[in-house]
Amino acid sequence: MVRDIPVHGTLDTVTYVGNAVRVTGWGIDRDSGSAPLIVDIYIDGAWKQTLSANTYRPDVAAAYPAYGSYRGFDANVPAGLGTHQVCAWAISVVPAGAANPGNPQLGCRTYTATLAAPTDVRTISRADDGTTVFGFKDNSVEETSFRVVITRQYWEQYNDPRWGQMYRAYYVDRQFTVPAQAGTAEVTATTVTGGSDCRTTVYAVSGSIQSAPAVKGWC
Repeated sequence: MVRDIPVHGTLDTVTYVGNAVRVTGWGIDRDSGSAPLIVDIYIDGAWKQTLSANTYRPDVAAAYPAYGSYRGFDANVPAGLGTHQVCAWAISVVPAGAANPGNPQLGCRTYTATLAAPTDVRTISRADDGTTVFGFKDNSVEETSFRVVITRQYWEQYNDPRWGQMYRAYYVDRQFTVPAQAGTAEVTATTVTGGSDCRTTVYAVSGSIQSAPAVKGWC
């Protein structure tokens, strides 16, 4: 009676690399002979890419010497920000006359990817009329825009029961959007500022995802 020989293999690592995940692993199927095992990659249950397990893996050869050293897979698969599950499925080779056991799963791993925050927020120039050019370093490749928040300090009078008339500070934010750019580099933007502006905060934005803030100021 002809029988299918089970696939051996595993999904070793999943690492977010910016707009993609690098997936590594290995797989062997005695029924495929010298041909590499075919592996399908799914993210959150949706097919994303088909790979061939034909990269160099001496550790696999040491454990399974009959199959040789080229039984690994290592590729970048398009992927997004947030938390997602990546699974690898082997495409089993079934001999004629054998029962088909289906395609075995080589494993699943979950990754979480966030936007890298901008850095080095600074004022480049400020004209007498308040026109200000500021810049910051873009550290991500996935942003769709940047959100800039300018905080201005004001003072108001109030009556303290113990000390009488006093003054206290309060703060008002205004914000605007700066378009994204390709790659990572310095970004510049122009706005009008006043002497009471005390803080500039910049966020990288991609859809509903926002980076940690980059802040410059004294309030």
